[in-house]
Amino acid sequence: MVKLTAQAAGTPWPIRLGERLTAFGNLSLALLLALLTGRLMELSGVLVTTEVPGDVAMVIVAALRSDLVLFLELLVFLLPLFLACRMILRGKNADVRVYGGLGSLVLIGAVALSSYFLFSRVPLGSDLFGYSLSDILTTARGGYHFTELSVATLLLPLAVFWVALRIFNRHPVLEPRAALLLLGIAVTLTVSGVRPLPARGALRSEFAYNVAANKAALFIADAFAHLGRSLPVMRRVPDTAQQFRYLDPQYPFLRGEDTHDVLGEYFNLEPGAPPPNIVFLGVEGLGRAFSGPNAYLGSFTPFLDELAGQSLYFENFLASQGRTFASLPSILGSLPFAEQGFNSFGSRMPKSLTLLSILKRSGYRTRFFCGTRLDFDHQGDFLAQQDIDLMVGIGDYDASYYRLPGSDWGYADQEILRKALLTERDDSGRPYVDYVQTISTHPRYAVPGQEKYLRLFEDRMRELQFSEAEKANHRQYREIYSTILYSDAALRTYFEEAAKLPGYRNTIFIITGDHRLAEIPPSTRIDRYHVPLIIFSPRLSRPARIQSISSHLDIAPTLLAFLRHRYGLNAPDQVTWVGSGLDMEPSLRNVHRYPLKRAITSLDQYVSGMLFLDGDALFAIERDLDLEPVRDDAALERLRAEFADYQARNALFQREHRLIPDGVYTAYFPRR
Repeated sequence: MVKLTAQAAGTPWPIRLGERLTAFGNLSLALLLALLTGRLMELSGVLVTTEVPGDVAMVIVAALRSDLVLFLELLVFLLPLFLACRMILRGKNADVRVYGGLGSLVLIGAVALSSYFLFSRVPLGSDLFGYSLSDILTTARGGYHFTELSVATLLLPLAVFWVALRIFNRHPVLEPRAALLLLGIAVTLTVSGVRPLPARGALRSEFAYNVAANKAALFIADAFAHLGRSLPVMRRVPDTAQQFRYLDPQYPFLRGEDTHDVLGEYFNLEPGAPPPNIVFLGVEGLGRAFSGPNAYLGSFTPFLDELAGQSLYFENFLASQGRTFASLPSILGSLPFAEQGFNSFGSRMPKSLTLLSILKRSGYRTRFFCGTRLDFDHQGDFLAQQDIDLMVGIGDYDASYYRLPGSDWGYADQEILRKALLTERDDSGRPYVDYVQTISTHPRYAVPGQEKYLRLFEDRMRELQFSEAEKANHRQYREIYSTILYSDAALRTYFEEAAKLPGYRNTIFIITGDHRLAEIPPSTRIDRYHVPLIIFSPRLSRPARIQSISSHLDIAPTLLAFLRHRYGLNAPDQVTWVGSGLDMEPSLRNVHRYPLKRAITSLDQYVSGMLFLDGDALFAIERDLDLEPVRDDAALERLRAEFADYQARNALFQREHRLIPDGVYTAYFPRR
């Protein structure tokens, strides 16, 4: 047989085209082998180190289907590039050189996405486009590190590809008709709209879906959805889809303040006592899966468990976002997400009122403490817009403080909390609202004195009476669990020292996770948002365990209602809260409606009552926030209408940058 690259001078173009199509088809088999090699390594890396919920065989079958469909659709994209390059590049082995270059680029992208998933347990999507270059570099330097597996995942598929290219070039296995049939199938699949991704409801858990889906296909689909998006236009929706009575169509979230004081009955309040100090402790990645009673992974936060027993403890609480980017605006201001999170406006951030600005107007000192860059996720811009009194970030620590080992993220939780304590100890006596944001429970999951916490991890598993199988499963994430124990110990030390401060008895502490960390795979699509909320104060008259569902968006309205009704603090009559306030019902229920923003560039999940909407898939929320698929067309349409109302208001806010009238705003920010 003549080599595929051999072409006689003066050969008619139809024959040359046929030869090149045949060459392309045969060389594509090398790409298929390399892609399958990469997928085999990815699946091995996941299945060996992680327990995949559900039927593993079904996951593998779905993965192979996803890979094959993407491969065939890639051929339609690669073919014109190959033919165009071959018109320019001639000579010996030109087919191999052209296809090798194109295929190598495809492979590098594919294995990079697989490596990211192996490291983070979350596929990379269009959220890549929502971060600045400096944020991406900080994340990469602070978390990602090369391992033997990550290097092999990159090099082995490339080696297989180039060896197979040489073999299929010298010994083609597809005759011209077979090569044309392969290309015909590829074109037919592409134009018929067959998607390379599994159906959302085909696999029970989000992690199983992410394992099965081809990571390049996920990234491409998410990127096209992001780049081709259009902002919805405000239109009339049924009154039942609107949760609040909005006041002015120019300000899509403006409404009257009607939040009830649900906290007052739980506090022993002394007549004439000054307003309480408020301390927020935002714990990076703290999820209910591994914290608190009935945590399905076992609780690795013994101190927080003790504190929860003396507190108002919300078992079924939701973060509003799947990453940190929206936690400050949601917790402190119950603010809408806009397109990429409220903070994404940066220095052009629309005027807004939050706990910080409202309480500062009432005489509070306002402060923020973290151990990372203040410009990450535009946090500094948000805090500056609220005229905060003090911001402490990575540049504000001296040599006596310890950084996280081997990471660019910044300072360890113990150091951040120590910095906050020293500031609170030296306070002049004015009431204050502090927000302390931790970071240690974040990739790369390395903390000072880690060996101690690895030993405590083993001790904790014995205390929890784990079986040997459970211990083996948890040891896959031993570094992660050790950092959780470290952060819990840091919080214990913080509270022991805070109890010595003169203002301690008049302080309300609010502890929650900014989101549930993803590197230990979530069990359901809503598990990423399932975090604890602990409200503790020495002034509490009694503890309570609350099973009803609330979210970050309910915290600010509830605190201000409490301060307004019990202490007479001045608060606005017109607000832009997305949440409606904490529900204190002890039993499981949900009286709220709100969106959940999984990633910085996605907004496709919504909660209403005991239903959860994920794209077009509807689920019933069960005990412990488990999910069960539901087929109810009427309920699906109702949630779509409610979600559409939020999305349209959110889009109008994004376009017009109007949130609150000047008259309301200037009462708290007088014109200078």
